[in-house]
Parts: sequence; C-alpha cells; structure tokens
Amino acid sequence: SYRLNQHLIPVMKSVQLLLLLFFFSIINISKAFSQVKNYDAEWKRVDALLKTRGLPQSALAEVKKIYATAKKEGQDAQVIKALVYMTQLQQQTREEAGTKAIAEIEGEITKASQPAASLLKSYLAGLYLQYYHQNRWKIYERTATTNFDKKDGVTWSADDFHKRITELFLQSLQPERILKATGLKPYEAIIIKGNVRHLRPTLYDLLAHRALDYFKSGERELTKPAYAFEITSPEVFAPAAQFVKAKFETRETFSLKRQALLLYQNLISFHLADAKKDALIDVDVDRIQFAYQHSVAENKDSLYVAALQHITQQYSTTAAAQAWYLLAAHYEGLSSSYQPLGDTAYRYHRIKAKEILERV
Repeated sequence: SYRLNQHLIPVMKSVQLLLLLFFFSIINISKAFSQVKNYDAEWKRVDALLKTRGLPQSALAEVKKIYATAKKEGQDAQVIKALVYMTQLQQQTREEAGTKAIAEIEGEITKASQPAASLLKSYLAGLYLQYYHQNRWKIYERTATTNFDKKDGVTWSADDFHKRITELFLQSLQPERILKATGLKPYEAIIIKGNVRHLRPTLYDLLAHRALDYFKSGERELTKPAYAFEITSPEVFAPAAQFVKAKFETRETFSLKRQALLLYQNLISFHLADAKKDALIDVDVDRIQFAYQHSVAENKDSLYVAALQHITQQYSTTAAAQAWYLLAAHYEGLSSSYQPLGDTAYRYHRIKAKEILERV
C-alpha cells in the first residue's frame, strides 16, 4: 500500500520539525560566521574629521562612501551604522532634518532584508520619538487628525505619533523566531556592549528591551482616555511561571502599560527554560519593578516584597543580587516613616536593609 502507516505520523512530524529547526539554525550560523567587516580605517578617518578637524561635511562625505561600500558588500551592521551617522550629521545642516531622516529610513526599510529590517524599524521608532519630543509643544495644540492625510507626519496629533511608534516597536520584534535564534556577534558595530552581554543573548532580547524602554516610559499618559488600562491585578507580581499565563484585558487599544506587560510575558516565556538563569532573572526583576511603579492595588507593597523574596529564595546566583538590593532599598525607604514617639511599625527596617546589603 502507498498510504502512510498511521503509526509513523508522529515520527514524521518530529523529523519535519527537526529539519525545520536545522534549516533555521543553518541560516543563522551562516550569517554569524560569514565574514563581518568592520571598516576600522574608514571610521577612523570619519572620527578624525569630526573630533580633530571639526569638518562635519567632509565626515558626511566619508560616511556616504562607507554606506555605499557596505551596501555593495552586504554588511548590514555597517549600513545601519552609516545611516545613524548620516542622520545625526545632517541634523544641523538641512531644513526639516527630522522629517527627511524619517522618510529616508522608511525607504531603507522597504529594501532591507531580515534581520536588518527589524533593527531599522526599532531605529525609526526612536526617530519618531525624537521628533515628537522636539515638537511636543506644537503637537499638543493639534486635535486628532481626522481630516488630514495620515501619511504627512506634520499634521499628526500626539496619539498618531504614539500609535506609529508603538506599531514600529512591535514590528521590530518580527519575525520573532528568526530574531530569537540570532546572536549579536554580527551586529557589534552598532551595539554598546557594556559588561553583561549574557543578559541580552539574542537580537530579540536587545530589540525587546529597547521597545520596553518606550512602553515603560509613560509617554502617553497625558493623552490617555477615561477608560485607560490600569494595573490592578495581583498577577503582575506572581512568580514568573504564573505571570506568563495571566490575561490583561482592556478597551484601550494602544495602552503602553499593557504592551509592556505582554512583552514581559514573551521575554520571560522565552527564557524560562534557560539552563543559565541570568537573563530570566534580569527581565523578571525588571517586570516586578515596573509592576510596583504602576500598580494601583492597595496591597502592592506586600505583593512587591513577596515577589522579590521569591526570587531571592529561588536563586542563589549573583544575578539575584538586584532583587536583594531592591528589597534593601524598599526597607530603607520605609524606615524613614519610623516615629519614635508615634508610629513605630518600621523601627527596625533600616537594620533589615543593612543586613541585606552586607549579605549581598
């Protein structure tokens, strides 16, 4: 018989899955180990023209050469680095520099492949946010742009900007599967490395935390609707494995707080099974801080302390030190409420803080 034996179907599915995973691994390994050029000599010339000789126009001409060469040689990181330089160098030398830079990056995205397109979308979101900050006083005077061409950012309201920025940051996290399988090595030219690279092990981590910086910012608070999303659920303080299953419903379509919680869920789910828990602990502690800062629950103090204590009890690694520190800072803050002749509830909280810090 030419029909497939039904008992083999689960095996075949497993083989197909393994082949698919292998295919994506090959793609990313080939990218990671393809020859990455740094153009050190060219960038030294640019820096010399800027810092030593003070010639921004000459530096811009050199950057454009780097851009053209990087485009020809398929060096995505260098293309993006050149675009960043070009954007900044032209900031003071041309009219409507902000809108022109936005239009240029929009054009670059249409021609870019992944994951460069995701990086450019994240950068573009930052350019929109920068333009919004620089022109905030004009934007607040506008009403919702119901009768204007939405393609023209000059006519946008504050809500229009926040919607576009939110869309771009969310789009920068797609395709999720590829970004989660892509390391940072090929993109070091555009990354400030710091000293804890292991906390951002993939391109997805890097872009997700960049998006979180915006979602956590409270940028949209001044224009939020009457039915705005509020953090009331105790589940925002739940242990990581429970938190990722929580539902956060709202009528507010573009709630930045809700977007932050959903992204925390995604990042925590991504790292729950990690053998080395540093990246998980880092994002989980950040989530608990965010929940405490924005929760309106009456018992949020006790929920916050319990959430931090859960991490300190579950993990003995150095990565958990931040949770210990936040506990100490919380006790220190409460200690200022101690009144020797009045409220003595927090009499020993400074001692608690001192003990924690000495232990850490």
